[in-house]
Amino acid sequence: MKSSKIDIQKPTIDLNKVKFAVVSTYWNEEIIKPMLDDCLSTLSEYNLQKKSFIVPGAYELPFIAQSLCDTYDAIILLGCIIKGETPHFEIISQSISDKVLETSLNKNIPIIFGVLTTNNESEAKERAAYKGSEFALSALSVLDTLNKIK
Repeated sequence: MKSSKIDIQKPTIDLNKVKFAVVSTYWNEEIIKPMLDDCLSTLSEYNLQKKSFIVPGAYELPFIAQSLCDTYDAIILLGCIIKGETPHFEIISQSISDKVLETSLNKNIPIIFGVLTTNNESEAKERAAYKGSEFALSALSVLDTLNKIK
């Protein structure tokens, strides 16, 4: 099993007033659950407020993210889209990634796109084993960088 090779710097800012939302999906739950647990475990290492939400599938992630932007300082979206024999994979993947980026820029809030887009289930399970902490640390790093800009 592969492990993360990314060295994301730990945040230097005080996080006690920072509010995180983590949104995951029911779809592909056996893949998402380890990633969600890893993400929440990493966030628990810091003195911050976090709340977890669950939506049916990846397609619902941008809508919920947009709804959470006025309440939270950062949002992490977790999902998994596995390639199949129809164009559904490409349509859903592109649609949600475009809308998540658009929402993040329009609302001026970091939204981490933690949606795995994989060729098969075994590839998804391998990535899910370590990606949750990477997504959590990415969000913390972005907030840290924003703090240095201000």
